Amino acid sequence: MDRFEKKIGENIRDVRQEKKLSQDALAKKCGFSNTTLSSYENSKKIPSLSTIAKIAKNLDVSIERLYYGDDNNAFIISEPDEGRKIVNSVYFLWKFNVIYYYDNYHAGTYPAELCQNDAGPRGVYLLLINYETPLKRLIHSLNEFRTNEDTYPDPEAYLDMLLTSVATEINNEIASGRRR
Repeated sequence: MDRFEKKIGENIRDVRQEKKLSQDALAKKCGFSNTTLSSYENSKKIPSLSTIAKIAKNLDVSIERLYYGDDNNAFIISEPDEGRKIVNSVYFLWKFNVIYYYDNYHAGTYPAELCQNDAGPRGVYLLLINYETPLKRLIHSLNEFRTNEDTYPDPEAYLDMLLTSVATEINNEIASGRRR
């Protein structure tokens, strides 16, 4: 269960209360029992994507609002926040070990940790066309975080701060027209 899945129930409850709906009223609108909705709100069960969509529709909010707690962390959002979309995409690829940043890469050489059974590289060279500095900083910081996660007093708060910081930096570059 990732950090957002842990919060879905809390987010459903918060939005339901904002909309001044009782648990029973929302459950009826969604077509399931009050007990089922209660188990979602108390994080005893994680609702499926189709159930989250049904709840979101009946609360008149986005799926992202229920999953992330707000619309700012979403991959697809209605307001343009290109920096956050880029950062979320990179974070997703990093989280599932698709990408890695290695400081001392030289063309034609691969560090041992990037090779698999001495059969060659696991990946390919990634060319960053725009936002090279903030993206390298992001991936480097994420790698460091993964290694030292247990030393952070609040790992989720650190991750949120890091992602927000880099997204802001990219948005500032976009706003100033600094692109390659």
